[in-house]
Amino acid sequence: MSMSEILLTIKLHEQLFVDPKRIRLLKAIEETGSINQGAKLAQVSYKSAWDHLEMMDRISPKPLLERNAGGKKGGGTKLTAYAQRLLQLYKLLEDTQQTAFDILQQDDIPLDNPLFATSLFSLQSSARNQFFGAVSELKRDSLHCLVGIPLADFSQPLFACVTPQSAKRLQLTLDKEVMFMIKAPWVELHKTPVENAMNQFKGVIKEINQDEVILQLGEKGEHLECVANEIKESFSLGEEVYFTIDPSQIIVATLL
Repeated sequence: MSMSEILLTIKLHEQLFVDPKRIRLLKAIEETGSINQGAKLAQVSYKSAWDHLEMMDRISPKPLLERNAGGKKGGGTKLTAYAQRLLQLYKLLEDTQQTAFDILQQDDIPLDNPLFATSLFSLQSSARNQFFGAVSELKRDSLHCLVGIPLADFSQPLFACVTPQSAKRLQLTLDKEVMFMIKAPWVELHKTPVENAMNQFKGVIKEINQDEVILQLGEKGEHLECVANEIKESFSLGEEVYFTIDPSQIIVATLL
């Protein structure tokens, strides 16, 4: 568990809207269904609780509380849907801040690429091969958009193919930082070059395991994983091979 403590404050119209104390109060009201009991649970006085709620209501775009009149089951107070979303947003922002602080402790993670840094801590994917780069080529037609990024261990840019709609949604432009995700089964190995293959590169077989082959791509030690299937009989450790990746089989991700 991290020993750091990050206190998140949100302001609206240059006035305090929520902070950790007010978030605890809202959570306590949600749990108890009562401002009085919520104040006790949050360890604030009843008057202080009312003051906080009044100040929040005054600047909130939407109501935070719903009050029910007394009846057979008695009255009560519950959070509105907006207040519940506010709690969820606050938790999301807390997690994001903590992730950023954790990244700070890792000296080998560059902080000039938010996509690369956050993906190491936050993104989990079934695609075992992930490459990062700035878009160097962008070729569009009515049906396809080819997105190219240069990689240090590749002899030429690696291209992904997405629809024009996806390119627009991802706001793809030249120099935009992107991540390419490639599942291991999408990498095909070859003994000899494949004619007219767009994404064709060389690698050296580093490992052959029961269900995967690991290629070393260059002197920096970048690796690529592919599915072994039945290739163990035709390829050997240390052998230089060609591999191809269908551009349409590459998933493109970015931060908007």
